[in-house]
Amino acid sequence: MRFGKWLQHAVASSAVAALALSGGAMALDKVKVAGSQRNFWDTTTFYFAEQATGVFKQAGIDLEILWTQGGSDCQQSVVTGSLDICMHTGMLGAIGAWAKGAPIAIISATSTGAADIWWYTKADSPIRSIKDTNGKSVAFSRPGSSTNLLLNAIAAASGASPNKVSTGGPAATLTQLMSGQVDVGWSAGIFAADLLEQGKIRRIASGNDAPGVATQTIRVNIAGTGFLKSNLDAAKRFMAAYRKAVDWAYSDVKALQMYAEVNKSTVDVARSVRDQMYPKAGMATKPIGNIELSIQDAIADKRLSAPLKPEQIREMLRYVDELNP
Repeated sequence: MRFGKWLQHAVASSAVAALALSGGAMALDKVKVAGSQRNFWDTTTFYFAEQATGVFKQAGIDLEILWTQGGSDCQQSVVTGSLDICMHTGMLGAIGAWAKGAPIAIISATSTGAADIWWYTKADSPIRSIKDTNGKSVAFSRPGSSTNLLLNAIAAASGASPNKVSTGGPAATLTQLMSGQVDVGWSAGIFAADLLEQGKIRRIASGNDAPGVATQTIRVNIAGTGFLKSNLDAAKRFMAAYRKAVDWAYSDVKALQMYAEVNKSTVDVARSVRDQMYPKAGMATKPIGNIELSIQDAIADKRLSAPLKPEQIREMLRYVDELNP
């Protein structure tokens, strides 16, 4: 896939020539970052924080952000060496790429649990949970996606046998639900949360209903191994700034205001979504939660041919502790 085809947006932070430190001046280290999705809470808070506070500049980092179409494109930009760091890519994809010898390393957890993925019905639907979906059409995004894997696990755990339907993204799914093409839709984060508040739809399940997922790290930050070898100090400062960005997002209402504005919502809805779907503990940079389940999922999804040995797991995760003391 050509680089230009998957790049959606290029957002470069304002460059400054020098950073005053201890009475002297120090040039900023440029770090090229791929963002996996724009305007989701967990994937965009680092950018909100930089815009509002300059937290990365304060750490001596000149942050250059390129927004991609998703975790796969984000990861590929690091695999090819085009960019240094991919933010919030899928754990299974990272495991598969590392196992195949791609020049990438997992540098932190970013999302543990999947409360931000949710399924819903029309308000007047008799369906109250996934248990009620035998023979009913239940949406997921694309085959092999996280919504597909989560729905499979939730349905199996509940003993239900729904008709699983690939409906694409949240917007297309909502249209299909409202027009009666599917009985149960899916969404992520704030999308359609206003309809929940208005009582027009009703949530019946979340990703955390899948066994073990509430404690499983499902998205991670990765970096190119070449970048880490030559810029380890910059990588440490980058991750320190990222942790400060997360702290800021949960303590300053400005973060909620920015989140609400880009999603054309209200601060009250944004706060409800953040608190219910993105608990701060779920954005901790370590540990990598329930790695055993992720390895099982990677095998089931054919991203791994066999379980990883303990020493392989330690090697795969070596930078998580090194960059996140």
